[in-house]
Amino acid sequence: MDGPEGYLAIAFDDRRYLDLAVNLALSVRRCEARPISVIVNAGIDLPPSERALFDQVIVAPPEDTLRGAMNKARLYDLTPYARTMYVDSDCILFSPRIEHFWHKYRGHAVAVEGHRQTGGPVFACSLGAKDAANLCAQLHLPYITVFNAGVIYFERTDAALAVFDKVKHLHAGPLRDVISYQYKHKGEYADEPFFGVALASFGVPPFEPALTARLQVTTPNVVDGVMDLDTGDLRLVKQPPGGTAQLWAGVLCHFCGLAPMKTYFDLADRLRTEAGLPLMDRALFQPVLLTATHHTEAMTHP
Repeated sequence: MDGPEGYLAIAFDDRRYLDLAVNLALSVRRCEARPISVIVNAGIDLPPSERALFDQVIVAPPEDTLRGAMNKARLYDLTPYARTMYVDSDCILFSPRIEHFWHKYRGHAVAVEGHRQTGGPVFACSLGAKDAANLCAQLHLPYITVFNAGVIYFERTDAALAVFDKVKHLHAGPLRDVISYQYKHKGEYADEPFFGVALASFGVPPFEPALTARLQVTTPNVVDGVMDLDTGDLRLVKQPPGGTAQLWAGVLCHFCGLAPMKTYFDLADRLRTEAGLPLMDRALFQPVLLTATHHTEAMTHP
């Protein structure tokens, strides 16, 4: 039987992803009582000290057609919860104020935080980009739901199932390269374009909070900020190339590509030391910087 609600992470293929998921779990347990589970594939082993951090360790069956980040299309099939907040493993929760978002999203089949876009670059990073106007024209959509898929809330409903099934259908279909682009690993596609198109096709708009009242704050384009585990203060100044500086504030920090790496590891060391767990070897991690000029996440909201 499904548990009522909880967090869910993925740690596939590489032990380092599990190290990140452990840090996420430590931050969740520091802030609140909801459980967190992790999805792994066969061959990933957890020592008892790490296993104890997770409500469930879910071993996903093999799936050859979905690689890397596209395994998020399987979240609905694998979650043990009736209400799930999926969080990327390279995130850290800073504040129990995340309770506000659990209440805000309750009753929504799928909830994401972002904006609607009809023109210009979307889902842009150093590995690729798409054009919103072209996607809207080819897919007959009024807009594209643009968001960072580091956090996806969903409930066990037929409407949510339809969204995840649509993502799988789009990925398997003839327009795969129209919708998305090759991502970090061979055979892997960026997941956000498929989710953005699927949500728009079902008329599911994103939540569009003020930049200072966010659930998720991401680290691309960060130039300054405060990240305090003790006070729960998460405020980042972000300035895209050629753009103006903006203040973002929220409860969950998404360290895209683990940047800034020193800050991430200092926080991870703090969490692990408090829990009596060994520190990670920083030399084993190489960040991937996603700082394209047209990264539109740091837009000004009306």
